[in-house]
Amino acid sequence: MTEPYPWDGRGVVVSGGSRGIGRAIALGAARLGADVVIQYRVHEVPARGVVEEIHRLGRRGWAVPGEAAHRSDAQHLIRRAEESLGSIHLVVANAGVDGSGPLDATTEVSWRRTMETDLYGPFALIQAAAPALRNTGGNAVVVASVSGLSASPDSVDYSSAKAGAIAMVRSMALALAPGTRVNAVAPSWIETDMTATWHATPASREAIRRQIPLGRWGTPEDVAEAVLFLASDEARFITGETLVVDGGDSLTGPIE
Repeated sequence: MTEPYPWDGRGVVVSGGSRGIGRAIALGAARLGADVVIQYRVHEVPARGVVEEIHRLGRRGWAVPGEAAHRSDAQHLIRRAEESLGSIHLVVANAGVDGSGPLDATTEVSWRRTMETDLYGPFALIQAAAPALRNTGGNAVVVASVSGLSASPDSVDYSSAKAGAIAMVRSMALALAPGTRVNAVAPSWIETDMTATWHATPASREAIRRQIPLGRWGTPEDVAEAVLFLASDEARFITGETLVVDGGDSLTGPIE
């Protein structure tokens, strides 16, 4: 089969779609034949670049500004997507922020920011999209993190938010069954702007690489392929699950 996931005519919405994992998901969906609406918060120029790439792939694409943590922006995004796409078959809640660090460094402001973006954001987006997904028999995928599955003393707020997102996916899978599936992916060390701020030195990056059993950092495309699989017809009997995308890193012990 030359095209394993023939998505001609499908409408896809990706939050946090201007860079990194979100960009890879949006372009991957377009390569499969989907039309795509991305949401971005501040990176307007990269968002426009993603839309231009979608157009070069022969598909329709739009970029909508908005704050993932705001319910009104999630509702606006879905309205714009329905107007542009006609119907929505997949919603990917990818927008997120990193945590503030160790317990003592976690302020009320940083805790709320992380929780609102990484936990409430996916909830608000999927809740807003639920009627549209029911109409098409579509599905939703949340980009969580292995930090939500493994304890870490240096990211209490981030780990808590991602663990909540994973639990939310399980509950939403029940709430939206039988017609709509909801799943999550849990990446680990992926080459993005976010992880570059965590481990900026060559020595630190090499130490991470050595602890990954598959011997390399992941790429945004590695995560995108997992998302697109969960959203595909081949995964039609999978819901409420979290697919770990970490090169085997979580098999070796706690994240460091």
